[in-house]
Amino acid sequence: MNRLVAIIGVVILTGCAGPTKSGKEARIKAHSRMDVVNANLAAQQAMQQFEVGQLKAAIETIDAAIERFEANAEYHLLRGRILLEQHKLDAANKALIRSIELDPTNAEPHYFIGILYQRWSDDASALASYKKAMECNETHPQFLLAAAESYVALGQMEEAIALLDNSGKEFQHQPSVMALIGHIHLRNGNPKEASKFLSNSRLLGNDDTEVLTLLATAQYNAGEYAQCLSTLVQLEQFFELSYTFQRFRGKCLAATGRQIQGRDICLKVTKQTPDDAGAWVDLGFIAWEMGDYKRVARCGKKISELEPDYAEGPLFEGIAALHEGDVNNGMKLLAQAQSDNTFNGIDSLLQCYRKSTKLSVQTPITPNMRANLVEGALGHPVAQVEKNLPIVGVAQDYPLAP
Repeated sequence: MNRLVAIIGVVILTGCAGPTKSGKEARIKAHSRMDVVNANLAAQQAMQQFEVGQLKAAIETIDAAIERFEANAEYHLLRGRILLEQHKLDAANKALIRSIELDPTNAEPHYFIGILYQRWSDDASALASYKKAMECNETHPQFLLAAAESYVALGQMEEAIALLDNSGKEFQHQPSVMALIGHIHLRNGNPKEASKFLSNSRLLGNDDTEVLTLLATAQYNAGEYAQCLSTLVQLEQFFELSYTFQRFRGKCLAATGRQIQGRDICLKVTKQTPDDAGAWVDLGFIAWEMGDYKRVARCGKKISELEPDYAEGPLFEGIAALHEGDVNNGMKLLAQAQSDNTFNGIDSLLQCYRKSTKLSVQTPITPNMRANLVEGALGHPVAQVEKNLPIVGVAQDYPLAP
């Protein structure tokens, strides 16, 4: 009996001693594993909520995940993205920095910090962050594009083009890269190069209507009138052409020998937008090209009413007056046009009229055209106009058209 009591006592004492050290460690590890599992489930739920725009629920869910397992860089990255969408920039910055502290090799936090800097209008810091993202991941085109766009925002166009041109071969056939190079060339005043790269982007499968819009603008400014007309037809499949593009079409038609069609389109635009001086400028140049001097005079008068500082007003009225034989008034108006001259060739034109009262110029002097004085068959100087880009350069609405 005494022996039985002793055995029971040992059992009781053993039970009171509690779990061993190894047992406690095993229990802690089990709880930690459970915390990680639950945290991952919460993070997945937070991502789903974020993707459908449930930002308030998403931030509460990801905070719960971080509370369970703080050392996961992806959780802080997601928290930073959510806060960025909520326009809580300071809090987003702290979350993204914490993500980088936990995993410096992850490119995404650097990328989103770059976006944050852009919202702070700090393009130089944004560029630095995008470059860090590129260092962490050299294969993601979005990081390259973001860095190039930051160069553009800083006005460093050549650096942007160099960055894109020197990118790896894996980027050279990316339609978005080709489109951005084309866009930069267009903004940099190189429409022919812009047209080439934007066309390549289309050939690589880029069906973005914005690329079509830029392509039409580039082709127009490059003097690729037939191609521009084709691009405008494609644009019409997506939306009705704006007045700017209707004017492009009218001038392209006139430049490719279909002057009546071009005039009719530009005439229609002036009726639809009677207060747009640029539309009257376009119509005036086409009318001049066609020898319709009465319409040229009307366009000049309208332009002078709408925009007295435009040189085209007195230019058109002066040419029309000279054609009607009113030399004195015509010369006075042309001299007025010369005072704020923005056209190559007006000086030569005036010299011709000073030396001869005979109307010797029947072809309009427009931007992108060059006038040369030569000896005419009648022995007096005649302004010979070389049409590099006829009817082009007039109220182009460069660099972007709607």
